[in-house]
Amino acid sequence: MSLKAVIFDYGKVLCQPQPVAIVESVVARLGVGPERYAEAYARFRGEYDRGTLDDVAYWQAVAGDCGRTIEPAAAAELADLDARGWSYPNRPLVEWAGRLRRAGFKIGIVSNMQRSLRRRLGELCPWLPPTDAAVFSSDIGFIKPEPEMYHRVLAQLAARPAEALFIDDVEANVVVARELGLRALRFTDVAALGRDLAAFPELPALDAPTPV
Repeated sequence: MSLKAVIFDYGKVLCQPQPVAIVESVVARLGVGPERYAEAYARFRGEYDRGTLDDVAYWQAVAGDCGRTIEPAAAAELADLDARGWSYPNRPLVEWAGRLRRAGFKIGIVSNMQRSLRRRLGELCPWLPPTDAAVFSSDIGFIKPEPEMYHRVLAQLAARPAEALFIDDVEANVVVARELGLRALRFTDVAALGRDLAAFPELPALDAPTPV
């Protein structure tokens, strides 16, 4: 069955990982080591992305797990800093998504995304390419790799699983996508994805980033 759609994850795919300076700023504000912070950040992230925890509850939970106490105002500041950290485009992927759409393929985004970024996506990320479907976890109360996330984006795209290519940086999300019948690739870097895309000659080529 021929491809009619390409579905992108957002974090670490269409956007870059958070800049080191932002992570260091959060770590400094909490007064903890980077490893302890990373563990606490991940521990509560699923419920934050699902929308069960709001900004203040999430960041107070992270701080508490690190042995710290923060006021609601400080938690809100950390939420703002965190959201801004996820707003730096991965230009080769963003530009490729635009070329795909111009070539006649539908484009979707399916992302585990907290409300603090979701509600400001247009403001912080004006570089996002136009899409035909977008499913965000905090809008619907599900998170990848729960199947409902994939079902929702396929329904919006009016595509069968085998007609869609899904690209995500998390192996568990890719595994479930394949179990549901989507074609799926794990993103590690632009060069590796470009090589993997040789299996899909109907798609426009993904240009490698220009060396600095």
